[in-house]
Amino acid sequence: MPPCQDETNPLSLTPWSLPPRMCAPRFDSAEKLIVLFERRLALAALSRREFIEGSVAVIGAGGLRLPVWAQTTAAAGGANQLLLGVDFYPDQTPEALWEEDSRMMAETGFTNVRIAEFAWALMEPNEGKFDFAWLRRAVQTLHKHNLAVILGTPSAAPPPWLSLKYPEIIEVNAQGQRLHAGGRRFTCPTNKVYRRLSLTIAAEMARTFAETPGVIGWQIDNEFTLSSSPRCYCNFCQTGFQEWLRSRYGSVDKLNQTWGTVFWSQTYTDFSQVPVPLPSGGDPNPGLALDYDRYQSYANASFLEEQLVMLRQKCPRHFVTTNNVGPPVDYIDLRELYKNLDFVAFDNYPGFFEMLLHEQMKSGSLPAGTISTATAMGHDFARCVKGGKPFMIMEEQSGKAGQKTFSPQPEKGQVRLWTYQAIAHGAMGVNYFRWDTATFGAEEYWHGVLNHDRSKSPAYDEIKQTVKELKALGLELLYSRYPADVALVFDYDCGWALQIQPGHSGLSYVPQVTAWYGAITASHAGIDVIAPGADLSPYKIVFAPLAYVLTEAQATRIRNFVQDGGTFVTSFRLGVKTGSSQIVRTPLPGLLRDVMGVTVEDYVPIYSTRQGVKFSAAFVGADGECGLWADILQPAGAEVVASYTAGEHAGKAAVTINSFGKGKAVYVGADLDAASLARVLRTLRASAGVQPAIEVPAGVEMTARRAGNSEWIFLLNNTSVAQTVTLPKAFTDLLTKESHSGTVELSGYGVRVLT
Repeated sequence: MPPCQDETNPLSLTPWSLPPRMCAPRFDSAEKLIVLFERRLALAALSRREFIEGSVAVIGAGGLRLPVWAQTTAAAGGANQLLLGVDFYPDQTPEALWEEDSRMMAETGFTNVRIAEFAWALMEPNEGKFDFAWLRRAVQTLHKHNLAVILGTPSAAPPPWLSLKYPEIIEVNAQGQRLHAGGRRFTCPTNKVYRRLSLTIAAEMARTFAETPGVIGWQIDNEFTLSSSPRCYCNFCQTGFQEWLRSRYGSVDKLNQTWGTVFWSQTYTDFSQVPVPLPSGGDPNPGLALDYDRYQSYANASFLEEQLVMLRQKCPRHFVTTNNVGPPVDYIDLRELYKNLDFVAFDNYPGFFEMLLHEQMKSGSLPAGTISTATAMGHDFARCVKGGKPFMIMEEQSGKAGQKTFSPQPEKGQVRLWTYQAIAHGAMGVNYFRWDTATFGAEEYWHGVLNHDRSKSPAYDEIKQTVKELKALGLELLYSRYPADVALVFDYDCGWALQIQPGHSGLSYVPQVTAWYGAITASHAGIDVIAPGADLSPYKIVFAPLAYVLTEAQATRIRNFVQDGGTFVTSFRLGVKTGSSQIVRTPLPGLLRDVMGVTVEDYVPIYSTRQGVKFSAAFVGADGECGLWADILQPAGAEVVASYTAGEHAGKAAVTINSFGKGKAVYVGADLDAASLARVLRTLRASAGVQPAIEVPAGVEMTARRAGNSEWIFLLNNTSVAQTVTLPKAFTDLLTKESHSGTVELSGYGVRVLT
């Protein structure tokens, strides 16, 4: 299985180190742990790998725990465990109903629940006064019914007493306005008071439940940065940013040179003069703005790390994760956030996401496959965050979903389909959100497995069936690998830098990457969504659209990959920026000009007159259309396979292929329409020797998972109408135990698991 995770990210974002493993101290209190983290900020800049290795040293100090990610409980001997559960809120449910709820959850087939992630006010009603009696009773009731418990630390939503006593913990948004208490995710990730209090409540929970029967793991916090104000710009963050810069750059002179602060008279003589990028009468320095995005990601990840180190010490037999969502949300580097956690846990709400897209569009319908493609990309990203290891869905949509507005009830079969889509892309477990639908609070319309009146929801039987099926499929399948010969690069730095200076008001990173993913995945070949510094050698073909920021280390990996026989496919805006967001001082595409075999003669944002694209025989088909952008390419050894058709650039190169060493480098200089892009990328995929195991019709998704000599092929019908798939050989459907040869039928939203 190709490694999906970068081991040596050349962008040294993390400015602190921890002691060597054998010297790592034990921590008797939250205060001591905070002191260690604060002192380490003064050390010289270190790479992310050095930081993580140091963190692991402290985490593993004293021989406290077994190897992670597959470990669940000591009782299981490090073995993989079924995690097919539901999110439960005993803090919001009358205690008189806990017994009935536990019995019903067990009868549904659930193996575990997640609880308490928003219960800080009940667990610490006054500062330093803790009450876990109710939570103990809840855990005991659940355990009696063989329901394992994942506890959530509650730092995503502080109690009113905390916000009132310590108003400085409240976040300042990108407009310089201080938020108000009353919701969730309104706190500063840098503030030391909030970190201390968050670590204290988490430590008290850990001390209380470390040896409690039934508790198997932890979720730290909840959905970091997922709010209307994902980044904080307060004075505490400014001070933290300045400390981070001091560790990263060492001297203010180096910072000035890296950012080019001589522009607009912004030369600093001390780190304390560096601002945060709030509105200031003009755009901020792009180097400052990019580094601030990196700092905010680091601040949230280090907030999590403080709780993680404590949990490793106090609860060495429990797994630890956190929940979040991947692309299209990109405010935090999830590779940094999950680096030390045991496995990735994502939340999955396809119906809610579809509703949001419709609200943004105001009118019209979404292109076919939009939601299933975006969801699949999120799953592939989740799997690759930790090197291809199986991930978990901590919150799976089970009904209507929303707050002020909400999505409709999923159609019959969709909840099961969404569950299997996650499994098909590498998930090992699923928790449905939520058990009983809330009758009060902001999430009254996030429907659960039970309705408001506690009757069974429309999806109840479907969920029960799915859990039963997944248990029958077994642990070998759930913890198997996902094979991939194709990689798609997802680079947070490119996305953040392009948000700062997009060049065109309609151009942004995530939609472009998602469009490329959709064009590739329609070929039904396994795709890894990888970091920009990942090892490329296991793949036959690598796609990297909008590689706007490119470091020397990344360019070297790409050059070696192509020289050794790989195919590298990229798009317009290649290599425009350095890692510090300065424009390169060589002709574009900068560091990869020799590999691509072209020079960018001009780059053109397109606003009114559309540009056409004519393809050569290699990509035979109708002429294409160029949308937002056109890089005008001047071949320097590369073969021209598509040309522009209109205006002053008519006849000039739009797409080129260059032979370099044993491989090929493809430059797609035009922002192609969807049909043309799909034709180009699928042709390139096939020419690289990547073929799907089964050809399927539009709307049907095919993936595979493997373990040893076993292989499972998933067929997923993402449409509401029946589909027929032609089979290359005889298969057995593990869900129905039926044998199929020639063809197999998929009902609307139907699923097949073939072997």
